[in-house]
Amino acid sequence: MSLKILFVEEIIRAAVEKKPGATIRVMDLGCGTAVYMPTILKKFPMVEYVGVEPIEPSYNDALKNLAGIPNVRVHLQLGYDEVAGETKASFDLVFSQSVLEHVRQLRAFLALGAQYVTPGGVMVHRYDLGHSLYPHSLKERAHVWMGNHFPKVLPERQFVRYVPEVEVRALYVELGLRDIYGTYHQMPNHKKLEKQKIAHLEPVIAELFAWEMKHQAVFKDVPLPTRELLFPSVAVWGVR
Repeated sequence: MSLKILFVEEIIRAAVEKKPGATIRVMDLGCGTAVYMPTILKKFPMVEYVGVEPIEPSYNDALKNLAGIPNVRVHLQLGYDEVAGETKASFDLVFSQSVLEHVRQLRAFLALGAQYVTPGGVMVHRYDLGHSLYPHSLKERAHVWMGNHFPKVLPERQFVRYVPEVEVRALYVELGLRDIYGTYHQMPNHKKLEKQKIAHLEPVIAELFAWEMKHQAVFKDVPLPTRELLFPSVAVWGVR
C-alpha cells in the first residue's frame, strides 16, 4: 500500500459513488505496468478500466498484471493520439499519476484526456514536483533544467520538467472543464516512511492519506513555494 495507490482508489470510489449501480468507465493515461490496479479493480467490479501506455515493456507487463480481470483493456500508444476503439465523451473518470512532469506536449496530452470525459465526469491528473524540488542526482537536476529551458533536447522518454499548477489549471479552463481545484499530497517524510519494512505499517499509511484529504483546505492557505516543498505531489481536478 502507498499514498499514491490510496489516491487512485479514492478517485475511483468517488466515481462509483456518484453513479450507484451503474458501470463506471475509467481511463488511465500512462498506466505503466498497472501493477496496483488488480487489487483496486477487485474492490470495484462495476468498473470498466482502460489503460493507455506508450512504452512497450510496460505495456506488456500491464497485460500480464491485468490478465483474467474482466472489463479491462490496455492500449499501446502515445498519450497524444486518439485511443483506438474507445468512444469519446464516454468515461466517468480520466486520470494520470506521475505522468504530467514527463509530458513534452502538455496541452495535447490534457486535450486527449478531456475529450474522453463524459459530461459530468471528472478528469484528475496527479503529478510529481519532486524531480525539480528534490533531485536525486546531478543527472536528474540537469534533465529538469533542460526540460524547463530546452525541451526539444531531451528524448521523449527522458523528458522531465517543473510543471506549475497554474499552467495546468489554465489548460483545464481552455479545454472547457469547470469546478477546477487542486489537492496536495505526499510529504517527503511520509514517502520515506511508506518505504520502510515495518510490520503493521498499512494502517498508518491509510491514516496519513485520510489526514491528507481531511486538511486540504488548510494546505491551500500555505504560500505556494512552501506548499510545493511540503507537498511535492499535486493533483488538479476538473469536471467536464
